[in-house]
Amino acid sequence: MEKLITGIFKIKKMKIEDRRNLRHYIGAAGVFALVIGLLIFLSYETIPQENKDIFVSIIGMIVGSLSVVIFTIIGKNPDEVHSLQKKVESLQALADTMEKRNDQLENMIITLQQDIIKKLSVVGAQFQLKAEDKESK
Repeated sequence: MEKLITGIFKIKKMKIEDRRNLRHYIGAAGVFALVIGLLIFLSYETIPQENKDIFVSIIGMIVGSLSVVIFTIIGKNPDEVHSLQKKVESLQALADTMEKRNDQLENMIITLQQDIIKKLSVVGAQFQLKAEDKESK
């Protein structure tokens, strides 16, 4: 009895999104159990001919929703998967842009370093020439 009470309190402390996911999971498991129960029922009983078309269409609709039920049970929400795919694509585009920008900045740094080396080597050559001129005088 204590475990049941502590379990109820834990459910109350859960986040709203977690509660919603739990409700979806329980609902999906209920629909799955309903479909399995109908299949077991149909294996033992026969449907009268006058009700067969209506019963087959109802069973078809229930079984058609089974894919959504299975995705919910295993934890995949198609809308969530689609939104995450969009997010991954946008982050990949951002990463590509950042890589191009990084390459541009590296090229700018290399060019700047080359210019500095050229200017320093020219100043250094002039400095050495002036130093040599002073020594020769």
